[in-house]
Amino acid sequence: MDSSGYQPSVVDTRLFDALAYLGLCPFVIGLLIELVGVSFLGIDGRLFFSAYSAVILSFLCGIWWGGALNRPGHPHRMALVFLSNLVALAGWVALLLYQTVWGLPILAVGFAFVAWMEARLNPNLPGREQYFRTRGIVTYLVIGCHLGMIVLL
Repeated sequence: MDSSGYQPSVVDTRLFDALAYLGLCPFVIGLLIELVGVSFLGIDGRLFFSAYSAVILSFLCGIWWGGALNRPGHPHRMALVFLSNLVALAGWVALLLYQTVWGLPILAVGFAFVAWMEARLNPNLPGREQYFRTRGIVTYLVIGCHLGMIVLL
């Protein structure tokens, strides 16, 4: 228990877990669009995939930002603030480079970096172990989708 009297408890994360898995769908759709060589509303699979990837990477960084904002006593608060901005900007640069050989690898490394840092910085409250297990699985699947798109191209 911390000094505020707050005692963490296990939180029902089923909705968040389901949304994390549903979040894989646009990655798969982007792969399929690229695989069959069509465009969706004039957008090819590579751009569809890269844009969604950059948005999700920025969303994950927003979680860090929120964790830093809501936990002023967190020992790694400033690291969370700076790293969230750095990774989100790297995702934006990767999106600008989506037609080059650098865009997709930068995005994949961004997801791997977020997973690696979360294991060390733990920006969220305890009691969310199931959610972070799901996030780990989904992150590996997302990186796998990036590798699949790289091979496809």
